[in-house]
Amino acid sequence: MEKKELLEIIAQHRTVKALDDVLKEDQDYQEALAQQQDFFDCLDKLGLTAEQKNVVDQVIAADNHTGAVYGAVAYRFGMEDGVRLCAEMEKIICPQ
Repeated sequence: MEKKELLEIIAQHRTVKALDDVLKEDQDYQEALAQQQDFFDCLDKLGLTAEQKNVVDQVIAADNHTGAVYGAVAYRFGMEDGVRLCAEMEKIICPQ
């Protein structure tokens, strides 16, 4: 198995259930969710047409998707850095 495949498996595991469990307990995230809901409530009160709501939904979905992809790439990048750091530390601690 290649290093990249292993990193993908780890990233997939850590960014789904494990992350959801952590976010449920994270106060900053919970506050951000509450603020998000407040803004969605404000948006609902604007009385937009179905077409306008659809456009807003698409913008929000695209923004969310971009953020999710960014986060996944950043997580993998950080994991790769961690693997490189461990390999370098191994060379320092156990030189051959």
